[in-house]
Amino acid sequence: MERSKVIHKIYSEKSFFLILLLLAIGFFCVTSCSNQKDITLRYKMEKSFYTSERMRGILSINLKAATPEDFKKLIQSYQEVIGLSSLLPKTSLVQDISDIASLAQLRIGELYMLQKNLDSAKVSFEKVLENYPYSIPQNKTALLSLGQIYERRNQKEKAVGIYHRLLENYPPVIKNRLPDLTLFSLPNHLLQLFSAKEEKPQRDTEFDFARKYYQNLISSYPNTQVSLAASLNLARSFQLLDLWKESLDILENTKDSTGQTPGPVFLQIGNIYFDELKDEKNALITFGRILESSADSSSQAEAQMKIGMIYFQKKDYSKAREELSKVKKFFPGVGRLIATSQYLIAQIYQNTGEWDRALNEYDWLKINYPLTSEGLEAPLRIAAYYQMEDKGLAKEYFEKGERHYDELLNKYKDKPFVPLIEFQKSKLYLLQKDWENAVSTLQKIAGKYPGTDAGLNALLYLWRIYKVELKDETKSNEIFARIKSDYPGIISDTLKPK
Repeated sequence: MERSKVIHKIYSEKSFFLILLLLAIGFFCVTSCSNQKDITLRYKMEKSFYTSERMRGILSINLKAATPEDFKKLIQSYQEVIGLSSLLPKTSLVQDISDIASLAQLRIGELYMLQKNLDSAKVSFEKVLENYPYSIPQNKTALLSLGQIYERRNQKEKAVGIYHRLLENYPPVIKNRLPDLTLFSLPNHLLQLFSAKEEKPQRDTEFDFARKYYQNLISSYPNTQVSLAASLNLARSFQLLDLWKESLDILENTKDSTGQTPGPVFLQIGNIYFDELKDEKNALITFGRILESSADSSSQAEAQMKIGMIYFQKKDYSKAREELSKVKKFFPGVGRLIATSQYLIAQIYQNTGEWDRALNEYDWLKINYPLTSEGLEAPLRIAAYYQMEDKGLAKEYFEKGERHYDELLNKYKDKPFVPLIEFQKSKLYLLQKDWENAVSTLQKIAGKYPGTDAGLNALLYLWRIYKVELKDETKSNEIFARIKSDYPGIISDTLKPK
């Protein structure tokens, strides 16, 4: 009897452990299968996101060629990422998954912005803030974009509220004690929003905010990149109010982490003396200090060019040419400054009656720096000279100018600077007072490149042609209305049609 009880007990215990084992195996299988499903979902989401990013990269290569269908497909691709992220259980929604989903939502808003669909963009950016509050970089970008939307709609108060929310809730200093340059520029952007005379009270309020904001950063992070960036922005705040001497005081006390005044800061000081205060003596002293003590070659090159420009303005052409020629000789790597210096040398030769040498300089610019503003202007300078001095050769050089621009357009087609080349070409017709071709060319530019500087300049030239040259008030008013609609805030009261 006792033996049977023992055997029964052993079997009972075995059954109990067997049941536990089966339950454990079942739980393991369920958990393992569930985890495997989550891993598969996460992999699918990440793959979908990176596929979307590649599509976005391809689209961005030539946005002008993108169709509404292209945008629609890309938006749907990002929406798939968000949909997959929502299928993952809450326990597995770790921050990196949230960051991917929030970035997908942000991308959708940016795509709507590119299509000028501000309503849908606004909704998308608001979803970033609502659904992903811990994705800090995406939240900052979403807020900044919302502020830009309100600006475009001329809802200034709402834009200001958004920008202050950014400044008050997000630190301006990121990892490794580096300045967040997006936030650093915002106080001055707020200051620029209130430029009209009647907005002086708001401008004063924003100036006071900017001043305290930057001063706090300077005192909190002395002799760091943060204090350097804050000092430059504080100087900019005073410059926006035309307080140039106060700005100079700040710049002259601005130091980097080594306790030295950086070359670019000295350069800004020199430029204020030169451009704003018209103080040639102190400008020359400052630019000379840069050449003597700065280790920054780009600052030295610009200082050298500015010294030449000062003598150019004084019409001391011999000294100006001597100083300007040093830019190409001593700073061969600064193409932009070389182009400007050689362009001024060409003008010196032209002004002193040495046209052959001037022509050589303009031709040199066309060949060596064809895409700089000086290189693009050179054919016009040549054509204008012959139109004034030798009409027999004028037609030949106008045709040469056209061929030059056509060669550039053919060589660099689909590049972002093509509109500028086309606009320069249109100026050849303006020089010849060929209003028919000028109008036709400018209308094409305005139509092909809406929302760009080239498109705006084309409309401004069209407006002037119709108003001043052709005396066509109806057409000039039509162009004015188009400028006002497509480029709000550009036209000042002084330009409004009477």
